[in-house]
Amino acid sequence: MYSELNGKNVLVTGAARGFGRAIALRLASDGATIVVNFRRSKSDAQEVVEEIERLGAKAIALRGDVGDDDSLDRMFEGIKSELGSLDIVVSNAAFGVPGSVLDSTKRYWDITMSASARSLVSLAQRAVPLMPEKWGRLISITSEGGTRVLDGYGLVGAAKGALESLTRSLAVELAPRGILVNGIMAGVADTKSFRSIPGAEAMLQKAIDRTPVGRVVEPKDVADVVAFLCSDEARMICGQFIVVDGGLSILI
Repeated sequence: MYSELNGKNVLVTGAARGFGRAIALRLASDGATIVVNFRRSKSDAQEVVEEIERLGAKAIALRGDVGDDDSLDRMFEGIKSELGSLDIVVSNAAFGVPGSVLDSTKRYWDITMSASARSLVSLAQRAVPLMPEKWGRLISITSEGGTRVLDGYGLVGAAKGALESLTRSLAVELAPRGILVNGIMAGVADTKSFRSIPGAEAMLQKAIDRTPVGRVVEPKDVADVVAFLCSDEARMICGQFIVVDGGLSILI
């Protein structure tokens, strides 16, 4: 538990399920007020809000497409109206079109890059003015597809690589303002988004067989590291990616 997170206002994008849901619940357990962002699944988002309220914390669900500037503007108007300020942003939501790179189109490129890479900049541009002086956290969630070639990942890998570069650049720009920017590189996890990749079942089984700790990543594993990066104990971690994969990436 990190008592310094009590009373902080947190935006978690894509918080209706998967990693985002687990992150929202973990930070709420430390007393943070959570903006549960969703794009389509309003009922799932409301369930997360209700779970947070049962923990004794506060939460609101706000619709917003991280790849659409107008949609983000509307969401941030809601944040300003409901909360007035933000302390932490977790950029978890992403959307891309998996498949062969050669089969991709310009439309696929634009959709994938907007939602999975440029969205970090769009969020920062709107969130930083709402952050208090000399304290803030911005955390991105990426995957090994940004540095390695995953079968069927296609353009999503390029977007993740761009996301990682933007995370480092924002870290340097925002550190003088007391805003720490870091990321988490999550390993293979049995999530809905991962199962949209062709051949996901085989990749999951391969990861289970090879991962030193004997299982794939669970959302709570990522959520616990997010909480650490939001805490004051991470005050000298800047522009870094913490790998959460049970040791899989260190194997040859």
